[in-house]
Amino acid sequence: MASLRRRPLAPRPASPMDNAHALEHRLPLAGTRWRLRRGAGSAALAAMTVVALTLAIGTTGRPSFLVPSSAGGYPDWLQGPFGLLEAAPVFADGYSVLLLAMVGAYLVVLACARELPVRWAIGAVVVLHLIFMLAPPLLTTDVFGYLGFGRVGAVHGLNPYEIGPGLVPGDPTAPFEIWHDLPSPYGPLFVALTYATAPLGLAAGLWTFKVAAAAASLGCVALVWATAKRLGRDPLSAALFVGLNPLVLVHVVGGAHNDVFMVLPLLAGVYLAVAGRERLGAAAIVCAAAVKTTAAIALPFLVIASDERRRLLAAIVGAAVAVGIVVLAVIGTDVTDFPAALGEQDDLVSEHSVPYYLGSALGLGGATEGVKLAASLALAVALVLLAVRVWRGMDWIAAAGWATLALLLTTVWLMPWYVLWLLPLAALAGGAWLRGAALALTLAIVFTRVPLLLG
Repeated sequence: MASLRRRPLAPRPASPMDNAHALEHRLPLAGTRWRLRRGAGSAALAAMTVVALTLAIGTTGRPSFLVPSSAGGYPDWLQGPFGLLEAAPVFADGYSVLLLAMVGAYLVVLACARELPVRWAIGAVVVLHLIFMLAPPLLTTDVFGYLGFGRVGAVHGLNPYEIGPGLVPGDPTAPFEIWHDLPSPYGPLFVALTYATAPLGLAAGLWTFKVAAAAASLGCVALVWATAKRLGRDPLSAALFVGLNPLVLVHVVGGAHNDVFMVLPLLAGVYLAVAGRERLGAAAIVCAAAVKTTAAIALPFLVIASDERRRLLAAIVGAAVAVGIVVLAVIGTDVTDFPAALGEQDDLVSEHSVPYYLGSALGLGGATEGVKLAASLALAVALVLLAVRVWRGMDWIAAAGWATLALLLTTVWLMPWYVLWLLPLAALAGGAWLRGAALALTLAIVFTRVPLLLG
């Protein structure tokens, strides 16, 4: 008698209709996640804009630590356009909350960058740059130092590499800046450019620097976008990583720091090298190093990675000679005192630098001479190891980024705006580790400088 049990049926192949039903089941969940991330990113962009306006407007009206130059008087021209508006003043605790809120929103934007509309995201970058451009000079008096060094040479006929503007009797920049007795630590090309600002006066000179810093920062964002696109990487994520960083917005754009005038030609050099025009790229990096010597750290890696090292070295020498001719025509032989002035700057120590923290933790009393020597040796070892790795095939942009990170971790004079040195290279390096390190450095600088957390 035949068994009454039915034989198991073989699984029926999925039909196109079954696949369609499964896709319909998954799509609502994926679409919901996409809408949530897009909404969160858009809300974060809006939050950054509101915070920026609150901070920029709240620093006008009365002198405060947020505008150190206001200690010398707070005329309307120093307050800028936002001085026409009435708003509640921002004090130390309020600034702390606003900066932390901006950092949180920045992290949300980065997490949701792929879902954001390109026009909205880039529009937010431009708007935030405009807000901080129109704000008073935030958290620094350096911009008046730039104006002062130009006046020392162009107006007073003195050597800016020997004397600070505050030591010139009656110079109008003196009440608005604090580094009275230090000579210029900046590269000769930048000092030569400051000579052109001398006829402008303080008000026009200040806002010329503010506009130029904002424009240069946006130029950096554009070059990061273009270079990332050439490298086959997501240009929007890279651009937002640099252009929305709160330390860049508040300190570089808000404070009109000259680091952005170094990073702009550096990134132009990176773009040109990626585009196959290595000699022009090397020449651009030479110009960057003539603004601030830090940029020179990228040159060895570009040369090692090149297949035409001799021609590249010739281009570097030619660019250096051309820059030297321009500098001599403007500054004259006073430029020979630049190394001594730079050495005087190197003697300064920040209590917020990594070597200082380590020296204090080890009971050595901060960044002593021994700690500084150990930091210099660590930097030298890192540079040699990176050079060897580039010789063996490592990407030279990534190596320049890691070298810059090593420099920032070993310098005894670490300022918040120095993070701009690292951010574009980290954005272009193509790996998550260097980006993570740049974000970690940003957070560390914020958390060690926010008054509310230090209280």
